[in-house]
Amino acid sequence: MRTILFDFDGTVADTLPLIFTAFRSTFQRFLQEHYTDEQIVALFGPTETGILQNRLPAHEHAAALDHFFAIYTSEHARVQNPGEIARMLEQLHAAGVQMGIVTGKGRRSADISLREWGLETYFSVVITGDDVSQPKPHPEGIFTALKELGSTAGETIFVGDSDADIVAGRAAGLTTVGVDWLPVTQKAGSFDPEPDYRFSDAQVFADWVLGR
Repeated sequence: MRTILFDFDGTVADTLPLIFTAFRSTFQRFLQEHYTDEQIVALFGPTETGILQNRLPAHEHAAALDHFFAIYTSEHARVQNPGEIARMLEQLHAAGVQMGIVTGKGRRSADISLREWGLETYFSVVITGDDVSQPKPHPEGIFTALKELGSTAGETIFVGDSDADIVAGRAAGLTTVGVDWLPVTQKAGSFDPEPDYRFSDAQVFADWVLGR
């Protein structure tokens, strides 16, 4: 196994709290409505831009997007990605493991998080929701990443925190790993379907990969 594809939010980036803050602020300002974390997760599928365009009138789109991304960017200075995630990525990278991202988030927000938290160096490919016509649980993004990396399904694992990640990984023929090592993930309890492996500790996962 020489390649690992990761989901992003809730998997290698503790960005879900930042996303919730940015969406909540935007919906409060432009719709005068309060959204809970659970209500926001229920909107996931489209990119952040797609979600806002679906919920807001057309004449508000530009201002709402500017507001969302301003809040999202500023939150990165207030919150740091957990050190154990950085250590895991550094160990895997140093060992020559090829890594990529397959995420439903848009290119603009992915680039913000990769830049603000210094994660760009670890990933050879980043496939976002803007790069596919069919988001997860469809495996299109995984197939795109494998092609760009020159990897096969048999030598790749897919790591994520949601049911959609496991479904997509299975559909692409990859070994699947479900994780809940961050405080805020898209999962509460068991996965459906169950992944091939499950980890609640990033260091244990890194040791497992390097010991295979």
